[in-house]
Amino acid sequence: MSGKLSGKVTAITGAARGIGRAVATLFAAEGAKVHLVDRIADELETVGAAIAAAGGSASAHVLDLRSPADIAATFAEIEASEGRIDVLVNNAGVIFFKPIEETSVEDWNWMHEINLRAPFLCCKAVAPGMKARRAGSIMNVSSNAGIKGGVDEAVYCATKFGIEGLSRSLAVELGPFNIAVNSITPGHPVHTSMSETTYGEAQRKIWKDPSEIAPAFVHLALQDSSGIHDEYVRAWDLACKIKAEAAT
Repeated sequence: MSGKLSGKVTAITGAARGIGRAVATLFAAEGAKVHLVDRIADELETVGAAIAAAGGSASAHVLDLRSPADIAATFAEIEASEGRIDVLVNNAGVIFFKPIEETSVEDWNWMHEINLRAPFLCCKAVAPGMKARRAGSIMNVSSNAGIKGGVDEAVYCATKFGIEGLSRSLAVELGPFNIAVNSITPGHPVHTSMSETTYGEAQRKIWKDPSEIAPAFVHLALQDSSGIHDEYVRAWDLACKIKAEAAT
């Protein structure tokens, strides 16, 4: 590894599994100080131990993203211990498929609390410090469901369309402070615990390991508002471009 993220303080939600785990692992390998945020304590500990064993720096924070108070306290703790947060990856998310008439208010609230309210609160927590330092990168993980509707996905699509609106608005608001804000979608079927429950046979035949799209997140972590900013990024396409450029 080239140490591209040497010394950068990063926070990643949903870091215990899947894309979050792959991104955290690569961030640490590239020299970042990684703060792992998830509710799954045992798997979070496993990720942190693996990063430490490989010589990286990782701290685990067991957090229920449905709690605004706990989000604020966790990010305040990171800021207090590190002095700053340079990169935020809002990756955590949940999904279910239900016809609209079978979707309860409780279903709506649960998914919005995790998929949309939590990213808003995490962005709110890091924005003051990033603005004061006039530096930072925020990545909000989106989906094809953020630009296109789907059957039995009214609530999930609403949250991901919300992520797009949040990202576009924050890009305008925080861009003048040299902060890059982007939404990022896998851009290709990726094998995660979530996709094991949502993908059909055709997608399973071509799915990729999350580690294959992680380089796109590293690249975005290095951006400011003069670079890749206010974009809907397809991680697979960007990772392939990075790989091709490295080979030339």
